[in-house]
Amino acid sequence: MTLIEALLALLLLSVCLIPAANALHSAINVPADSALAARQLDCVSSLMETVLAEPYGDLLAAAGAPDAPSRYSTPGGARAPAIATNCPPMSVTIARYGIDSTRKVGVGGTGEHLLRVSTALADPDGHFALTTLVAR
Repeated sequence: MTLIEALLALLLLSVCLIPAANALHSAINVPADSALAARQLDCVSSLMETVLAEPYGDLLAAAGAPDAPSRYSTPGGARAPAIATNCPPMSVTIARYGIDSTRKVGVGGTGEHLLRVSTALADPDGHFALTTLVAR
């Protein structure tokens, strides 16, 4: 009987130790994940500030489709700003945002008073994306 109790205790202990070991492994990786997330947020914020510092006329000339990368995107593009070497590839989209023919405000409007500027990491699950409206 004691042998059966010992085997059941070992079985129960081994079943409980696997999730506990996974939890410890995840906890060990948190600082590295947090540092990566902070670095990515800094990169996206820096690019957004650089693009928003451009004159409105330049941003209006770069406006395209709401989901099309603009010439401010990194890498490439005639006006692509210098990006720190530790930053991943990023994408900038600039779209007109105003009143369309149905008199509704939104992306793709024909007005030239507002632009929607979005900056995000280029990878599909870009964790950080910043969007703002720029007025003339």
